[in-house]
Amino acid sequence: MAQSLSIAVTSRSFSQHPQLREELLARFPNTRIMFNDTGQTLSGQALIDFLSSHHRAITSLERIDAAVLDAVPNLKVVSKYGVGLDSLDLCAMQERGVKLGWTPGVNRRAVAELVICFAISLLRNFSRAQTCEFDGAWNQIKGKELSGRIVGIIGCGRIGKDVAKLARAFGCPVLAHDIVDYPKFYQSHDIASVTLDELLTRSDIVTLHTPLNDSTKNLLSADKLALMSSSSILINAARGGLVDEYALKIALSS
Repeated sequence: MAQSLSIAVTSRSFSQHPQLREELLARFPNTRIMFNDTGQTLSGQALIDFLSSHHRAITSLERIDAAVLDAVPNLKVVSKYGVGLDSLDLCAMQERGVKLGWTPGVNRRAVAELVICFAISLLRNFSRAQTCEFDGAWNQIKGKELSGRIVGIIGCGRIGKDVAKLARAFGCPVLAHDIVDYPKFYQSHDIASVTLDELLTRSDIVTLHTPLNDSTKNLLSADKLALMSSSSILINAARGGLVDEYALKIALSS
């Protein structure tokens, strides 16, 4: 008798979301589904034990590599909850015939709005002003407007494009750098495609929107950070590994 299909939901946030749980159970009524109700981040043997005997998995930040896949040969489909595939060894999955389910760009507006939020907050010195007020002080802390500031977007994919649209609504000149050219989009939104060095040199606000892989790791190195103005703002709502964090610490200190 064939073994019935089963789904392991390793993602903590998915498992804790009532609506997502309800929709998954309704869509697969005759499927055994196990949720990560412990609230623990699964890795190593704990992850293998959780995935063991399951045919499909819904993962988030859990690292699915060759060692994990070899330990759970029944696993045939991995569905990525969220964006960014750096936690998945895509080559190992392909070699073992494990299929990937993924919808890119589903959070683009949420991330784009957050970038605008960060930019305004930093320009207005909101955090500093709030701290002073909570401490009972009433200081006149000056800030700057976002409108008219030059915004440099590194990675003009789905999220980068959405950031560009919002920035243009504030009257911001937008510079873009990407390994892929988007001439129609750039022309229709009056965006200048420039080199990375030019973007870093000219931008008042630099925001990162690239995936993390071997070609983008430490994309902003010490040399690249040195090109930025001391008054410029760096926003990374993508992946931490895109910036050399030690070099960033030195740049902030100096």
